[in-house]
Amino acid sequence: MAQREAAAHFNVDWSSRLWATSHGGVYVPVSEKTEPNPFLKNVPERDILTPSGRHLTLMNPAYMIRQMMEHYSELYGVLGRITSLKPLRDETSPDDWEKSVLISFEQGAREAGEVVEVKGRPFYRLMKPLVTERGCLKCHGSQGYEVGDIRGGLSVSVPLDPYLAAQKKEILTHSVSFSILWVLGLSGIFFFGRRLKSHAEEQQKT
Repeated sequence: MAQREAAAHFNVDWSSRLWATSHGGVYVPVSEKTEPNPFLKNVPERDILTPSGRHLTLMNPAYMIRQMMEHYSELYGVLGRITSLKPLRDETSPDDWEKSVLISFEQGAREAGEVVEVKGRPFYRLMKPLVTERGCLKCHGSQGYEVGDIRGGLSVSVPLDPYLAAQKKEILTHSVSFSILWVLGLSGIFFFGRRLKSHAEEQQKT
């Protein structure tokens, strides 16, 4: 169930990224939360001014997905990350697990999933590679990537606490049910055993 949930979240992130990439990014209002991306400073029209005087900045797909991940992490507790062996930002540097998975992607692996602990809590972690597309070169062309290269990975971590709680509840329910059946079974054996013994004794007397 955790695997299916992780895959569902991944598919949403992946579809959103493909959509944003197909449009070359999206323009959003500049705010404290969304500052102009310094890695797009050489992109023409990164910042534009609308006729009404609103300042808009171009948000690339990775930036957009990162903000989406932050939002649903706050809402649902599901963690998401984009990372790479050549990160542009320190915040996207891979941890040990991510690094080993990214190396496996470069060796041909297409997916990795594992139960790991994150800050002392169990999570199911799913990660798939990010393949460089033409739209990615706007930000990452300077790093030497070409279309088709493995540029990094997109991961989703689903908390297992609700699943483990449900599992514990189900085990308890089954334990109680089987215990009741066991007691009823023993009681039935004892009751019918007494009756059978009594009947046998009456036959013996006869």
